[in-house]
Amino acid sequence: MTLVSPAASRSALTSCVIVIVVSIAIAVWVGFGRVILGWPGSVGMVLSLTVVPIGLVLHGSAALQMRNAVRRGSSIRRAVIAFVLAASSGVLFGATVPEITNEGIRSLMAPTGETWAVEMTIALCNPLGIVYLATSIATVVFARLAARGASEPGVDAHEVGVG
Repeated sequence: MTLVSPAASRSALTSCVIVIVVSIAIAVWVGFGRVILGWPGSVGMVLSLTVVPIGLVLHGSAALQMRNAVRRGSSIRRAVIAFVLAASSGVLFGATVPEITNEGIRSLMAPTGETWAVEMTIALCNPLGIVYLATSIATVVFARLAARGASEPGVDAHEVGVG
């Protein structure tokens, strides 16, 4: 068993906590952002039961793998970049998801319900949701590779003890 330095242990824990806190914030935004704005409805409920748990599980898994990678001394650069992309697309996804209200369809990007704005947010919402989930999966993959000790591009596998 390898002893972990206190600094590496703190860094690993900090990385894990940051990913989990940001993931929870994104989940709340995606699932309940429209409720926060005063537009409760069925779309938020569907997202809360589908996309939100999937995102939380993926990011929770990535956080644990990142913690293990940092403890081993592996670089988590690729996982962090993928996570930043996932978080960014998750925030935008939450802003563009429309909600059906008594006054019509609304979203953060179309608060007045103007037809052209609603159509634009619907057009942006689906690709952003796909990018959010795809980059979340990429985050887990990169974090797992780092935890296993897979090398960064351009680094010989024998230098890091793999292979």
